[in-house]
Amino acid sequence: MAGKQRSVFIRFNMADEADCDLYMKLAEAAGSSASLTAYVKRALEEHFRVKMEIAARQEFHTQMLSAVREEMQAQGMKLVGALLAGIGTVSVPVKRSEAEPAVTELPEACEELPEELNGVLDLIA
Repeated sequence: MAGKQRSVFIRFNMADEADCDLYMKLAEAAGSSASLTAYVKRALEEHFRVKMEIAARQEFHTQMLSAVREEMQAQGMKLVGALLAGIGTVSVPVKRSEAEPAVTELPEACEELPEELNGVLDLIA
């Protein structure tokens, strides 16, 4: 059985303030009911268990962010497609003054375009 056991020895320099403070915290937390060695062993187990949980949560968080970004990009592309499909089908009403009568017949051929259509030929060419 001794071949399957390993030991770790920790020495605290009581002249060093940090070492002394750590030892006092460990001794206080262990109390009188448990040995200091058993308490340190449990504290180390807890530390590594929590560390592994944090790593798992961070991995999950990273995966979720990636999935959300992909979904946002896919939805954004659908929106762009819908907007592009709608170009040319949306008509913008032209404001007419109340004094102008509504024309119901086609105008005669003219030499120049109406003011609101001035840039149309530039877009087509």
